[in-house]
Amino acid sequence: MVNAAARAISLDVPTPDLSALGGVRFLVTVDTEEEFDWSAPFSRDQQGTTHISGIWRFQDLCDEHEVTPCYFVDYPITQDAKAVELFADYAASGKAEIGAHLHPWVSPPLVEDVSTHNSFACNLPPELEREKLNNLYAAIVRNIGVRPDAYRAGRYGAGPATPAILAELGIAIDSSTRARFDYSSQGGPDYSGYQVQPYWLIENLLLELPLTTVFAGGLRSVGDAVFGRWLVSDTARAVLARSKMIERLPITPEGIPLTDALRAIDLALEDDIPILNLSFHSPSLAPGHTPYVRNNDDLEAFYAWWRAVFAHLAKRGVRATTMAEIKATTGC
Repeated sequence: MVNAAARAISLDVPTPDLSALGGVRFLVTVDTEEEFDWSAPFSRDQQGTTHISGIWRFQDLCDEHEVTPCYFVDYPITQDAKAVELFADYAASGKAEIGAHLHPWVSPPLVEDVSTHNSFACNLPPELEREKLNNLYAAIVRNIGVRPDAYRAGRYGAGPATPAILAELGIAIDSSTRARFDYSSQGGPDYSGYQVQPYWLIENLLLELPLTTVFAGGLRSVGDAVFGRWLVSDTARAVLARSKMIERLPITPEGIPLTDALRAIDLALEDDIPILNLSFHSPSLAPGHTPYVRNNDDLEAFYAWWRAVFAHLAKRGVRATTMAEIKATTGC
């Protein structure tokens, strides 16, 4: 068994046997959350969910391509009657899976100061992180009618206490690690140097499915060192990216052009990454809520991105998988 603090101090972790999946697979995961101003300080007052009316179109696209997305829902989503009805129906029909997504500043109990530091749940006292997660889990069970098997911390803010809390709840899969990204300047986790391949947080009990990010360019073989140790300045990294010497490419429609996304998929296959974990934030499904979808043209480009990505994955022989299939395969 891996110590619960392993995610913070060690990369020497056991990996699962995924051979039963029969090849490389991909997941579509959605951080399904309230609307808020990404450029403003965190606030408990911003809990709008009007974009949920746009979920149906994305779900229809997934249905068309035989993709079962996992919607990681946070507490405000569980309090919206239309969202609850929609996700309960998707879960019951097998069209989608439901995971848990903790935004601590809008998840009860609302006792901590609202701040950037406290927006990472890993910075809260462990008992408060546990209480918030328990309340979120209970709200999903009570209102949507499912017991979530998967979790993603809001702002990727998982820490040493998180694995034990998830294990207590019976959650088998965590997807909080945004490998090759560093949030420590904001008080959050540093995932630079973390592996992109799935690994055990608690062996045979809690599996980590990192979000997929690859390096491209002539220096990609030393990308972890470049981004994690040699160059800590965003300016220096941007200069190298413009020179095409080293680029960091997460597979997401948010800020990653289609050509780069297709290149990232090919590089991930070259790197033998067994599960490609693609993600975005649900407010991007309606104009005006995120920096990535500001108007209707952006929204149409968002859908064109997904159609092209699904087509490319099919061309490369990469089919969709689900949290349930991964759980059954690994026995977690």
